[in-house]
Amino acid sequence: MDTALEALLENDPTVLAVGEPSHAVPVFPEERNQIFAALVERGFRSIALETDRVAAIAIDDYVSGRADSWTPDAFSHGWGALDANRELVEWMRAHPEPLTFYGMDAVTETVSAPSPRRYLHELCTYVAPERWDELDGLLGDDEPWDEVFDPSASLGGSDRATALRAHADDLIGALYASAPRLVAASSLRAWHRVHASGTAAVNLLRYHAQTAIDGPDRLTRMSAVRDAWMAQNMLDIRAIEQHRGPTLLHAHNRHVQRNPSRMRMGAEELEWASAGSILSALLADRYAVVLGSLGAAPALRLAAPPATTYEHALDALGERLISGAAAREATAGLVRRDDSPNQLYFPLDDEDIASADAFLHVAVAPGEAPDPTETVSELARNIAAGWAGLISRRPDVRQLYVEYGSEAPESNWGNYFFYLGEEQQYQPFATIVIRDMPGFDEESRLDRPDVVRLNLHVGRREFERLFGATDGVDHSIVDEVLPHPVYAAQGWVSVLNPERTFAEVDRLIGVAHANAVARRERRGS
Repeated sequence: MDTALEALLENDPTVLAVGEPSHAVPVFPEERNQIFAALVERGFRSIALETDRVAAIAIDDYVSGRADSWTPDAFSHGWGALDANRELVEWMRAHPEPLTFYGMDAVTETVSAPSPRRYLHELCTYVAPERWDELDGLLGDDEPWDEVFDPSASLGGSDRATALRAHADDLIGALYASAPRLVAASSLRAWHRVHASGTAAVNLLRYHAQTAIDGPDRLTRMSAVRDAWMAQNMLDIRAIEQHRGPTLLHAHNRHVQRNPSRMRMGAEELEWASAGSILSALLADRYAVVLGSLGAAPALRLAAPPATTYEHALDALGERLISGAAAREATAGLVRRDDSPNQLYFPLDDEDIASADAFLHVAVAPGEAPDPTETVSELARNIAAGWAGLISRRPDVRQLYVEYGSEAPESNWGNYFFYLGEEQQYQPFATIVIRDMPGFDEESRLDRPDVVRLNLHVGRREFERLFGATDGVDHSIVDEVLPHPVYAAQGWVSVLNPERTFAEVDRLIGVAHANAVARRERRGS
């Protein structure tokens, strides 16, 4: 690997991006850690991961020694559950050289986007605290901001949101104009921290604005805002790190590749400028990219690649880190593989092969193929069916059960989703799940045969009443109402095998149902 790594550094890139073709294969974060350790020996002093930039400041506080502890919840998207991520944080803290940890992602997902309150509050109270009451009034209740499914119900196109975007822009201007005074009164680090929050506020309001505009390209526009936001974050990070050394960037291939991103979501074919394509255009040869590639992954039911495919040729080279030139020579005349059983793995395509500087190829990812029924007992299915019956008795509830062997992703087989009436185009207000989603949602340990999880969207207000702070939660505890391991920030709670908690869970089902009714009424008003 040393020779291939040295070749990547010949043009002195300021950003070296290492992509992964799947978030569900832990071997890629493990390989990233090894690469970063080697790069630190070559002068790199920072790393940026696909996690929320603002929340990641708490991780860097620990890495730098400004804080004595940290929690995996500081990673967004559930990435704190990955051993490799936790090991990276501890390794960076222990390293004798001062290293910096960054997030480069947004707090948004296609299915969620929170209120910009926390970001606007930090920006406003730092720059012009006397203006907060006005912004607070414009923000209103946080919960309606969660609506991203229905353009007509989104706050993103409202007069309030328009006014907030103007305020945010004005405050960012004041942040720069008052930098001498603000830095003198606090610190340069404090100024950059607030700048990150201000950037998040502006971009989150842009994202909400796109959720409010209907049309066949709606998801494409939302994805484009997120990747542009990522690119802006990376450029801001480089402005901070420019005198300390280059930065390693690690994210999904679809975000770091030089070519546009494409994916299918439902019936829509999405295409947008990836963060990598933006960085490549602006940084030119100071941006280098290594795309992840995978031969076989039994845990994903991904078999060995067919002989006519790019991955098969990379397998035959027998190397882990392969130069772009060697990969292009080996794959000439071959094609993209189309045997991936789901979107947990994104195969290489011709643009990837043509544009990447190198490939990180894993011939066979560790893990065994799961039997779709082996982790689900008859007892678990009965528990799920029982609670499904109770939820379905609420007024105007429609239950969707995902049949085994259906065309739905295998990770959803046997799960239940609950909607109001015919509103399946919107987010469900409750779900019952019977198995983990590899690499994304595993903290509840649904690999235990008799365990199922009930999830309820109770809303932020009820969530805060129940929990307040959510640090250090053991999501595998049975029969206790807990923050959802992935969607707590959106006001979701979960409970494994409710029994002793029956009365409280029944009450929370009522809360979730009432909130769903209120959201429908807002959409109709």
